[in-house]
Parts: sequence; C-alpha cells; structure tokens
Amino acid sequence: MLKYYSAIEHMSSGLPWYHACRWQPEMNQNSDSNQLIDQYARAVVPGLAKYAQLRETLSAAIRGGHWKPGSQLPPERELARLTRFSLGTVQRALRDLADEGLLVRTQGSGTYVAEGRAAIDAPIYLRFLGKEGEPRFLPLFPKVLTRERIDERGPWSEWLHPSGGPVVCIARRISVNAEFNLFNRFYFRADAFPGIAAAPLETLDGANLKQLLGGESNMLVTEMRQRISFVKFSQVAAGAAGVKSGTGGMLLQSAAFAGREPLYYLESFIPPNNRRLDVSAS
Repeated sequence: MLKYYSAIEHMSSGLPWYHACRWQPEMNQNSDSNQLIDQYARAVVPGLAKYAQLRETLSAAIRGGHWKPGSQLPPERELARLTRFSLGTVQRALRDLADEGLLVRTQGSGTYVAEGRAAIDAPIYLRFLGKEGEPRFLPLFPKVLTRERIDERGPWSEWLHPSGGPVVCIARRISVNAEFNLFNRFYFRADAFPGIAAAPLETLDGANLKQLLGGESNMLVTEMRQRISFVKFSQVAAGAAGVKSGTGGMLLQSAAFAGREPLYYLESFIPPNNRRLDVSAS
C-alpha cells in the first residue's frame, strides 16, 4: 500500500501542506500494483491508445479515493513499474491529466492530485446522464486548445450564414467526469461577439461559452437544432480525444438561434463510451 507523511509532521518545512503529503514506498508494493490495476483498470475500448488506457485507470483511481486531493503520486518510474506501462506512456498520461486539471505537476517536487477544477456550469448540449447516486448530468471539464479566425467557408457556414466577416473557432478537449475525453469545436461570428473573440484563452477554461455569448449579446436562444452522425475521427479529433486516428465515433452538431438569427454552432466528436447522452432540447 501507499504511505504518506502527514502535513503536521512537515509544517516546519515551510512548504504548502500538499507538498508534505509525500509518497513513501513500502515493502509490499505488489499488492498496491494489483489494487491499482485490478480495481481501477477499465475494459479496454477498441482503438484506445495505451497512454489513454492508463490515463483512465489513474483517473478512476483518483475518483475512487486511491489518491486524495493534495496527495502526491508515486514518481514516474515507480508508476511505470506499478502499472507495467512504459515510462513514456506514463508521462503522456500524467501530462493529459494535468492538462485536464486533475493533477498538478511541480518542477522538482512531483505530481499531486488537484484540489478542485472548474467545470462547465449547466451544460446545454453535452448532457451525459449520471447513474443512481451520481449527478443528473455528469460534470464537464474543458481545456481550451486553440482559437483561430477562419475566413473561408466550411461546414459551419450552413448554420452561421456568415456575411463576409471571419468566423472564430475555439477548439477544446472536454473531459466527461474524468472518464473519457471528447473533442469540441465552437464556432461564432467574430463581429457578433468581439469580446469573446479577444478574451484571454485562460479565462475560457471551465467557462460555459454559450452563456458567455448570451451575456455579451443579450439575445435569448429560441431554437436549437441538432444532428447526429457516425464518423471516423480525423487525426486532430482523435488526438484530442485520446483514441487512434480513424476510430469510429459520434459527431454531434448543434446550433442555436435567436429567432432567425444564428448565434453559434458547435461540433462534438464523442468516442465510444458507456454513458448515455441526453439530446433533448430542454
């Protein structure tokens, strides 16, 4: 099992309390390895890369209380030994979890479980239903990847009807309850929402972009349109979702209108998972 020094024993160090929760190896680590893998490893999803499999195992272990908020994970090489994955696979999985906000990595100190993350408040479209004992809709934790202005026409043009001005696309990786990731592109007209188009990217992490756009325009959504299709993920979508390029999954296209005026359009590439998605408009 894992052993931690208490924060009280290290208060004189002057470090933040969570730095005091240092990982200390004990002699019987085979049982810890068995617990980590046997209890928290999920059934392998076809097409899921090794680092993504490990990411899901570590995420489940954190949610299951194997590591508490603020506590330190074993060093990377020790995790590789415990999980039987390569060091590179371990590093990639930890980097993904840090990007999602589940872990905090401190240079020269180690990797710690984060104490809190910003979730999307009141999701409208990506509403994955919780099971008994869980929230009605699973929490979504977005990470903004890129923002770009697009001048050419594309699939978004059918929905936004741009009148010659550029369209802004914000690409995000969204963690669904820290169980799996999906890739999301959010499109809107730059001239209609200049504030969001220019806002610092870090302020958009955890934000409900739909609410931000509604607040800037003071326009209420009166109609929602959605389409579902099944597609093979491109390299970009697959990379963000943590699956192999060409993996089959769901494409959810959603658009919002205020009367006849289009407000925004989004594409969500959802990999295979065991959750139910509510696509009702309410």
